[in-house]
Amino acid sequence: MTEEAWRPLGVDTEEDIAAYDALHDGVPDWMSSSYWAWVREALTVFGRYRDGSGKVPMLDTALAERMCQILKVPLPNLRSATTDYTVGQQQLKNALIALRNHKEPLQIADYLLAHGGHASAYDLDDVLERSKSAYEVGTRSGRPGLTRRVPKGVQVAADSVMARAGRAGVRLAKAWEQLYGLTPNASEAYRLAILAVEDAAVPVVSPTNSRATLGTVLKQLEDQGNWRLPMEREHQAASSSQVIVAMLRMLWHGQHDRHGGQPSAPGDVSVEEAQVAVSVAVTLVQWFDARLVQRESS
Repeated sequence: MTEEAWRPLGVDTEEDIAAYDALHDGVPDWMSSSYWAWVREALTVFGRYRDGSGKVPMLDTALAERMCQILKVPLPNLRSATTDYTVGQQQLKNALIALRNHKEPLQIADYLLAHGGHASAYDLDDVLERSKSAYEVGTRSGRPGLTRRVPKGVQVAADSVMARAGRAGVRLAKAWEQLYGLTPNASEAYRLAILAVEDAAVPVVSPTNSRATLGTVLKQLEDQGNWRLPMEREHQAASSSQVIVAMLRMLWHGQHDRHGGQPSAPGDVSVEEAQVAVSVAVTLVQWFDARLVQRESS
């Protein structure tokens, strides 16, 4: 018997459950105290009195200053030549006052995760999960950082493709980071998704064409008309050959921001469009990399 997730008394209807389980951006009120306590811990180092009699919590001023310069947070001069408990407490208090004014508070934890903050990443992840945050502790650009929360099954499936698909997998991983990072770059995620599919599809469909693009692959599949998936039963209105071409055409045509000088174009692709593109790319890369897209014999 599967254990159901615990929810507060009175959260019974589907509407109540959906509202309670909804994910939240930023630092909501119910997460604030735990979040800022983690930030304080991440900025705390322990110095010693000159006589070596004990450890004193002090602000890691070098870390705090570098972070505030990068995030453009005004920070007063909090350096101290002495190791003293009262001084340390005042340093940490003043640093938190300055940081709380930052309009994007999650950027602070994101920076501290990636640049050697002194608090546990696991503790922060627990706070984010309990608070129904839209973010979790993950990896971006090879470093710990905040990534947007996606269903576990989706993440596991995508990770599996990224890990084994060679160069295409590397491109997919970068697209995933651009899409699900703290500051999503939808256009870059979409661009990398297309490159990942090209990396996987070109060696299968156009192995001798060193200049082939996704458009080249698409035209070749359409012209030849005999590429398919290994399906024993196919529907006349949605054969596997048609499905492959339709997915590639949707991905290729949907990148409406790849050319400039078109006043009537919709502009940059949206995050939602990039989510579709990256998800489709994961599937296509998996199919091509596993050689499931095959050309029928004449």
